[in-house]
Amino acid sequence: MRIAIAVGVVAIAFALVLVGLFLWRLRALTRRVGSFECAKNTGNHWLAGIASYTRDHLDWYEVVSLSLRPTTRWERRELDILDRSRREVDGRLSSVSEARCVYAGSEFLLAANDQALDGLRSWLEAAPPDPNTSRIV
Repeated sequence: MRIAIAVGVVAIAFALVLVGLFLWRLRALTRRVGSFECAKNTGNHWLAGIASYTRDHLDWYEVVSLSLRPTTRWERRELDILDRSRREVDGRLSSVSEARCVYAGSEFLLAANDQALDGLRSWLEAAPPDPNTSRIV
């Protein structure tokens, strides 16, 4: 009987540590400057995540994970937004939009609130000129 109680206490303690790490990771990701909630769809299902700007990349972290590394990293110069559409909920337009994006020839959808997608567009357009090319964008 004592062994079962000890195993139960260890299992509960382990679960509490995992929940604590999960919550700490989420808080650390959402408090970064330039981070925003964003869902990604590359196939038939949506994955909730947090996107974060860096100087040259947009990093995307899956919410349900303990990893401190981004799940996906898109280079700023290779990423583009093709178009945007507002989502409808119960016949009304919501504040969440879907952006059809392309990266290295692959299309995917990002869903975020309108302000976050406006910021993403601005960040993409404000990229410094590429020193390896003379084209004007």
